[in-house]
Amino acid sequence: RVRSDFPAFHDALVDRGVPVEVVGLGGLLALPEVADLVATLEVLDDPTANAALVRLLAGPRWRIGPRDLALLGSRAADLVRSEGAAQPGDVEGLLRAAVEGVDPAEVVSLAEALERPGGLGYSTAARERFARLAGELRDLRRHVGEPLLDLLHRVLATTGLDVEVGAAPYAPRTRRSDALVAFLDHAAAFADLDGDPSVRAFLTFLRAAEEFDRGLDTAAPSAGDSVKLLTVHKAKGLEWPVVVLPNLTAEVFPAGRGRSRWTSSAATLPTSLRGDAADFPVVAAWTTKGLDAFDDGMRAIDAREELRLGYVAVTRAKSVLIASSHWWGPTQKKRRGPSAYLETVRRHCETGAGTVAQWAPEPAEDTNPHLAEVEQRVWPVPLAAEPLAARREAADLVRAALARGPAAPGAEPALDPSEADRLAHWDRDLTALLEEARRAHRVELDVPLPASLSASALVRLARDPDGLARDLARPMPRPPAPAALRGTRFHAWVDAQFGQRPLLDRADLEGAADDDLVPDESMRALQAAFLAGPFAGVVPHRVEAPFQLVLGGRVVRGRIDAVYRTPDGGYDVIDWKTGRTPADPVQLAVYRTAWARIAGVAESRVGAGFYYVASGQVSRPGDLLSGAELERLLTVG
Repeated sequence: RVRSDFPAFHDALVDRGVPVEVVGLGGLLALPEVADLVATLEVLDDPTANAALVRLLAGPRWRIGPRDLALLGSRAADLVRSEGAAQPGDVEGLLRAAVEGVDPAEVVSLAEALERPGGLGYSTAARERFARLAGELRDLRRHVGEPLLDLLHRVLATTGLDVEVGAAPYAPRTRRSDALVAFLDHAAAFADLDGDPSVRAFLTFLRAAEEFDRGLDTAAPSAGDSVKLLTVHKAKGLEWPVVVLPNLTAEVFPAGRGRSRWTSSAATLPTSLRGDAADFPVVAAWTTKGLDAFDDGMRAIDAREELRLGYVAVTRAKSVLIASSHWWGPTQKKRRGPSAYLETVRRHCETGAGTVAQWAPEPAEDTNPHLAEVEQRVWPVPLAAEPLAARREAADLVRAALARGPAAPGAEPALDPSEADRLAHWDRDLTALLEEARRAHRVELDVPLPASLSASALVRLARDPDGLARDLARPMPRPPAPAALRGTRFHAWVDAQFGQRPLLDRADLEGAADDDLVPDESMRALQAAFLAGPFAGVVPHRVEAPFQLVLGGRVVRGRIDAVYRTPDGGYDVIDWKTGRTPADPVQLAVYRTAWARIAGVAESRVGAGFYYVASGQVSRPGDLLSGAELERLLTVG
């Protein structure tokens, strides 16, 4: 339940050789190095980017100390005072700052100071690192317009974060490598959902995940033989032989804080507007007594929901349940002690259902004695000795290779067995990557049919499968088609003749008169031709009938223009055509099969035809494809 404890649990287990799987722990999967660097690329005047830049500068890669950071901040403030974020004549800048609630004189950009650090007394190493980081940011900003995943991989290559992860000790390396993969998976999913998102949109997504979802979560736990670290919410519906609840502490689980009340928070939806409004109390009177009664009712609901979560926690164990708590928290001044849930578990164990292994008595101290123990820490945090030694050893090997110079042509360096195995592994990886690149750039590409497609797409599949594949592989915008617009308007007109009349006529809507700025004589001619044709006085059984037809495991959707009843009790499906080009009979076959299944009759009882309105001709193609033949069209090949 308390996420801050999980990294320590994870590392302790991994250091002991226990396989661990982290599930749904949000903040564990945040990758601050990548997110912080991306945050500095697009918005130079955003104050939130300053915190990201400070974390980068003080992080393990750049190692800028407090003195140089303070000087950089002073330089940023000097730039604001000397140049001003918005001068009195800059009306647009002042208005934007007023709308955003930010005083333009207070917008300090550390990124600007990084580009122009000035002549302050920085250390030599800090000045060199400022220049290198500024150069990297300038280079990455040139690629901000690239697809999101390409930009993220470019950031990883620039920062060498994958190398840093590989040089970490075993436990953090395992957790951080999993976090890196999960982070890129979330970015890919966001890119698929949003099409081609911008850097700003992705950063907004990360901030929303941190604020509302406590970070980016993983999926449900796997069936692998490992220790699962997860929240109670993620454990719903699952069961394990042994379950450990490590923090059944007062004001932790149950927390007792409850949800926000709409009576005191404008950001909370009123309970009367919720779909489950009947489950909530109502404000009987807008008085102190009435509001207190409403709050008491809400607290009872919160307690009941917390109790349900506690029930989930203690019933996940198949054989053994281990529960614990503590008296003193890491930062709390007052004692905590066991929660009501742990007291319940203790009483149950004392009846013979379990064992109370240890129960510490309530301490005599009134305040946390551990708070008096002052622990000093160095900031920035020193690098761990093991990964630092590994990086320095690798750097020495590179320097030694550079000092030897290039090898003689054709000479093969002597390799020990471990190096040979490593190179063979690299060769296999390179071969797989080259094969993947060849598949990605091959001329012929297998394009899978989507699970759902329109009737017109099915017609295109029968007539021009290669063209449909090109459109699916790379959708392109279509040029304006006046004929298609005319057909849409004609269908709407016919629907108005026989269908249900709307409460407001389309011509009554604001701006509708714009349609008639240029008279459409062809539209009027089509209307006159229809009124003089064979269907003008016949009332259809259905108009604009929608359908979803399952063929070959795929859903074909569409809309039938008109369905008529025939004297023998059958049906006649008619499709209006406002053009003169002969239509594809596959379209009629789809409509006939769809209506036969809707009406529950055999396909032989359903006729079909095209009505070419301009000429008044009705075309009834023979030998229409049956439903089985349409399914073969979708499955063969």
